[in-house]
Amino acid sequence: MSLRNRLRAPLVTAVTAALIGGLLAFVPAPATATPDGKAALAAGDDARARKDGLTRSKATFARSSYLCIGYTACGKAGMTAAGYSSANDKMYWRMYAGHNCTNYAAYRMVKSGLANTRPWSGGGNATYWGTSVPGITDKVPAVGAVAWWKANTGPAGSAGHVAYVEKVVSADEIVISQDSWGGDFSWAVVTKASGNWPSGFVHFNDAKMVNKVAPVVSGMAKVGEQLVASSGSWTPTDAKVAYQWFANGVAIPSATQSTLPLDASRLGQTIRVRITATRLGYPKSTATSASTATVLPGVLASTRAPALSGVVKVEGTLSLDQGAWNTKPDSTSVQWYADGAPIAGATASTLELSPELAGKSISAQVTASRASYTSITVPTAATVPVALGTIKVRRSPKVTGIAKPGYTLTVDPGAFHLGDAAVAIQWMRGGTPIPNATGPTYKVTASEIGELVSAHVTASRAGYAPTTVASRPTVRVRMIPRIKVIKAATKHGLRLRVVLSARLLRVVEGKVVVRVMGGYRQVVVLRHGVARFTVTGVKPGKHAIKVVYTGGRNAEPRARLGTIRIP
Repeated sequence: MSLRNRLRAPLVTAVTAALIGGLLAFVPAPATATPDGKAALAAGDDARARKDGLTRSKATFARSSYLCIGYTACGKAGMTAAGYSSANDKMYWRMYAGHNCTNYAAYRMVKSGLANTRPWSGGGNATYWGTSVPGITDKVPAVGAVAWWKANTGPAGSAGHVAYVEKVVSADEIVISQDSWGGDFSWAVVTKASGNWPSGFVHFNDAKMVNKVAPVVSGMAKVGEQLVASSGSWTPTDAKVAYQWFANGVAIPSATQSTLPLDASRLGQTIRVRITATRLGYPKSTATSASTATVLPGVLASTRAPALSGVVKVEGTLSLDQGAWNTKPDSTSVQWYADGAPIAGATASTLELSPELAGKSISAQVTASRASYTSITVPTAATVPVALGTIKVRRSPKVTGIAKPGYTLTVDPGAFHLGDAAVAIQWMRGGTPIPNATGPTYKVTASEIGELVSAHVTASRAGYAPTTVASRPTVRVRMIPRIKVIKAATKHGLRLRVVLSARLLRVVEGKVVVRVMGGYRQVVVLRHGVARFTVTGVKPGKHAIKVVYTGGRNAEPRARLGTIRIP
């Protein structure tokens, strides 16, 4: 016998076959309320529902889908409304009372254990149910879930439709119970092939709360200590949890926090905690931790761990905050450590970081003692490795001497705050180290022509980062040029050839300016050390002349005065 026939069989025993045949073969969609349904809605409730923006939902299934219609007929067939017929004059989740799909579905959720408070904010029309709680809405049917249709899908009208899932036949067929505005209570079969399959299923109270990881009690089971309970791990992960502590299996009054201080009354008892998880749309679930060992006499405990502060660098100072204790100790003692090894004599509340500690991680331990308590030693966290110290410059290096080839430069290395720091010197040519030039003096060579010379002084010491300081550079190393003027008279004026040369220079480059008293001035760029001029526009006779070399990268400026005769 098929499911549909098995579900219809009780109807045949309750009413005449003719009547049942009429219901199943020819019955239209529920259209009017029946006398056994209390459809009346108080004026005040009606106003509140309208204020909520509700529209009464109507749904129409194919005639052959209905298994029964009406509270009485369905009840006789064993397909009940779960008491809704006598409770439908009340609003559930602020839905319209009476024959209304949303009020009936909300009633079934409240009856299953949920509070009579709408689980979401916003509109209550059936079309919004699935979209308002997407976290518990999926495509999987389940007994106790709410079948949900969006507006104008399947049997639903413009306000959508909801129903209660009574049975899941397969992934493609379910049995629902439902009510409908302007219609009546009914049971129906819904298949995917019918075109009436729900848009989704809302699992308000049919999904189970699952404890993935049991709660755990941590801490020392001793008088004066505090136990801490983890809440465990739950699915869904956003479940709210409540705590209840037990001593020897008996609930401890008011012990509902995640921590439990152990006073003298707990001596000799075993302690455990029970976690109760709740979440909207899920039944409550509990999980209990394992019991502790028997609570023992008290011990000292650190309630705030000791901590180090300060600059973790050679010449820095670390300070120790000894933290706090559950009971004030009679005395405390300190020991400092470097890379886990005790530092001899380091028992004060501060530690000066000597160069020998460079590169080592520093920690400290505090031991607290009290009469009738077990002494306790608590370490600090280790620091990062002690950074190398910084060698401070007291006086910068200085280079003296003549910056010309053949002359010797001398560097005063300056001074550093560490008198025993080793000093190394490197002479630089234009910012590049000069090979083998590492002494306090340096004889300038032709290689430095056109460059700036300086000295870099590096101070170093174990436990410190080397410090390099540069002197101010010398003036640019340049040669002194010679100026030679060669004159030749022409019928158009006087022709001058100015030749510049310098020792150690293959050629002198730059510009030459010639001024002749009487109105002549000209600037010429040297070509291979030679500049050519033709003096014109000057009256015949003797005139003063000034030849100026403006200088270049390798040669210094130079000038020469003289006289010329214009024919």
